[in-house]
This record gives sequence, structure tokens and C-alpha cells, in this order.
Amino acid sequence: MAKAAKYTIGIDIGTNAVKVASYHVQRKKTALSVLMKYDFLQQDIVKEIKEVNETHVMAAVKQMLNELPYKRASIRVGITADYHNIFSLQVPQVAQHELKQTLFWELTPLLPEPVDHYEYDYAILPQTTRKKLNILLAVLKKVKMDWLNKLFKSLGTQMDILETTSLPAVDLFMREQGKLTEAVGFLQLGASHSSYILVDPKAYPEFLHIPFGGNLLNNLIADDRDIPFSDAEFLRLGIMGKVKAENEDDPESVAKAERESQINRSALYMENEEIGKALKKMTASVEQVNARHAYQTNTRVEKIYVTGGLLNDEFISKFFRFSDNFFDIPTEMWDPIETHFPHIEAEPMLKFQFGPAIGLAMR
Repeated sequence: MAKAAKYTIGIDIGTNAVKVASYHVQRKKTALSVLMKYDFLQQDIVKEIKEVNETHVMAAVKQMLNELPYKRASIRVGITADYHNIFSLQVPQVAQHELKQTLFWELTPLLPEPVDHYEYDYAILPQTTRKKLNILLAVLKKVKMDWLNKLFKSLGTQMDILETTSLPAVDLFMREQGKLTEAVGFLQLGASHSSYILVDPKAYPEFLHIPFGGNLLNNLIADDRDIPFSDAEFLRLGIMGKVKAENEDDPESVAKAERESQINRSALYMENEEIGKALKKMTASVEQVNARHAYQTNTRVEKIYVTGGLLNDEFISKFFRFSDNFFDIPTEMWDPIETHFPHIEAEPMLKFQFGPAIGLAMR
């Protein structure tokens, strides 16, 4: 009799969208069965990201799970964490089953409240010191997770894993790379913020939070052109037919919406000095980490891998593809969809952004 199929579902709860990757595992073979995305702006649920609340998230999760056999699945959930809740630690090498308890004691002096008030998860990075483990650790307050527990209880199931969205993609990337022989950077471009991790097989890893993301660009474009936040997103991504007039009965308002719809996307950036400053600040932050590392270790970062939904922005994608002019280091776009299931031809706007969801499903 064939062994029963096992489903794993990774749910990435981000600032702007909920993304799901569902795997079907049987006889030690893994094949992706579903990729789904529920975008609060693009599906006209809200006009401003600050309007998104727990009710919206719960409705999105329920809608997507109802299309899957989730009651017999292992469900792993990732949720966005504040940058000051992410730590890079080096701890004594211990058995895997003892690591969680070791991290409990390491976290005690770092948190403002007792450790048992938090959920925490970790990714193990390449070892650089004998008998020591390099850990990237993220924590979430349990009280903030109560609504998630209630959600899955109402669905007649539960979460097997709860962690932050920043770690699964890093963990997936590191497992994919295997044993590194040179220093590399891994840059995740998000909606609310981005993160950069420098991994050197001969040195302690470095983690950087960067206050740069798609929502910052939307705000700068919206302010510059005096348009709603959602219209700035649609223009930036080239989503035609989404820009609507504020007053459909006002000819001037309708004409303005039509003009905005036809605008050259490059003009959104080239004519906006504040975006130029934001890009320069982001690249300077990464360069500073790389330069400090080179000075301290005499080792240069040889390549920066870039991922995240922001790469679906044509201007941002070109910026990184020709980034030798900015970082003085080659860059490579990393999309786990291509790596883990090349037989799936993802829609262009879904590329680069499923790292956390796929990483969760493959935990």
C-alpha cells in the first residue's frame, strides 16, 4: 500500500500581501503543487497599506487555505518582524535538540521582557569558528500571535512552525549554496524594509536592516505627483488600468488619471530627487558593511545575490542588473522558483518574491 501523501504549506504574511507555497511530498520526492498570492492593494482591499489589519490578513489566509487540503498538511507560518528583534549570535556547538534551550539563555539579557513572553526562531549560518555556531535569530512577542492561533483554531488546524519572514529565505539560500568558499552578500528587498546579510566562511556573519522598500518608493512617488499611494504602486509596477480618477464625474480628474496611466515609468524615478537619495543611501549602507568587513578581515565580498518582489519593478531590476556602477561588485538575481521547480512558469509579477513562503514549506 502506498504511503500517504504529505502536504507542507508555507504562509508568508508580509506587509502588503500574503503568499502561500504548498508542497506535495510522497516517496521522498517533493513537487510544488500551488503558488498563491493575495495582494491587499492590487485586489482593491485597501487604498493605503496602513489600512491593512488582522481581519484582512485572516480573510486572505482563509481564502487561500480553502483551496488546499490544509487539514492534512503541516502548516508553517512566517510573519514580518521589527528589525530590532533580529540578532546575530555565536553560541557553543551543541546537539540540535539542545540548541533551542541554549538560545533561551543567550536571549535573556537581550530582551526587555522575560524570554518566555516571546516566540523565537533561528537560521544556522556557515561555521567560522571551531566548536561555535553562527546563528541568525528573530523573536516575536507571543501576545501578538494570539490572533493567528485563533485563526487556525477556527479552521480546525494549527501551525506547526511560527517564525519571521526574514529567516526562511536566508535558510533556503544557504542550503542551496552548500559550503561557501568565498564571501557573499544576500540582499532581500521587501515592501516595508530590506535586509542584507554578509556571509564569509572565514569570519562572523553580519546582518543589516535597511529602511528601504517598495512602500517607501510608493510614498515618494505619491507625494511628488500628488496621487494616492495605491496609484503610485500601480504606476511603478506598470499595472495598467488600475489608476482611477478620484472623481469619475469630473472631466479634469478623469484626464489626470489617464495622463498618469500613460506616463513613462522611468520618469517616476528620474524626475524624483528623493528617490535618488533613497537609492544612494541604501547602496551606501551595503557598501559600508562590505568595506568594514574587507578592512577587518582582508576579504572582499565577491558577489551580492539579490531577491524580493521589488525586483519586479523594471527600474529597480535594471538598477541592480547594472549595479557594478554602484556596488563595484557583481550582482545576481536569485529566484527560488527557478531553482526548486523550473517546470513551473511563474507569471512575471510573481517572480523573486516567494523565497520566504518556499523556505517555510521546505523547512
